Amino acid sequence: MPEPILLAQRTWPEVRDLLQTNQVVLVPVGACEQHGPGIALSTDTLSADALCRRAAAILGDRAAVAPAVPFGVSSHHLAFPGTISLSGQTLATILKEIIESLARHGFPRVALVNGHGGNAPALALAAEWTQRLRPGTHVLGLYGYGFLGAQARDLLPPEAPGHGGGDEAAVVMAVDPTYARPEAFCAPDFVVPQRAFSLQVAAYNGVGGVPYQELTRNGATGDTRPATAAIGTAILDRAGVALAEILEAFIATTPATAAEG
Repeated sequence: MPEPILLAQRTWPEVRDLLQTNQVVLVPVGACEQHGPGIALSTDTLSADALCRRAAAILGDRAAVAPAVPFGVSSHHLAFPGTISLSGQTLATILKEIIESLARHGFPRVALVNGHGGNAPALALAAEWTQRLRPGTHVLGLYGYGFLGAQARDLLPPEAPGHGGGDEAAVVMAVDPTYARPEAFCAPDFVVPQRAFSLQVAAYNGVGGVPYQELTRNGATGDTRPATAAIGTAILDRAGVALAEILEAFIATTPATAAEG
């Protein structure tokens, strides 16, 4: 498989030439927030970027990956040191301006690939703003963790997936093991009554707004102990194929026209 095209590695004349073949730019959207004691703060950014690279490599010169957005909406994790959070309005504005910049250069489609659930409302708002103000630019927002989680459920025991869990740890180990601390891998330490209530709310797609320190004492909701780099590679490879298929459909169902500057 060829290496993905990364915009940050190209010069401006090279990017101008990419416009001849490009059909979609992927923008990984991550976070800087606690992920339990075993994996790094940048887990969501690392995984979203790796997923985008896998899919872009499959699409070849029709796709390019923009630099990842490293901060997200993470206020519910701020009790844990190191977490950096943006407001939803700020993240939506950042994403809108990224999309507008790409559209100005003539890129016809932008796919926001989100690695953190708390970012979802901001992605929806950015897409709405862009579609209203630049109707010739096609914007797709996707939950990247959804692609990874779907594969992880087939490859890991049921207690492993979750925030700071075995699915995320496996991906981190596959991408860059220096971001993992296997000696600290453990089960989550739930605050039991709050955990039960949160599951009840989630069953109805609700949002409880519970600070994470009230849900889990160690910051995790999944068990990292079953994670391996081999499982992480399998998760990424399979999720990359699934993402590439969605992007193919996105390309096929939208005209290749970008808004003009």
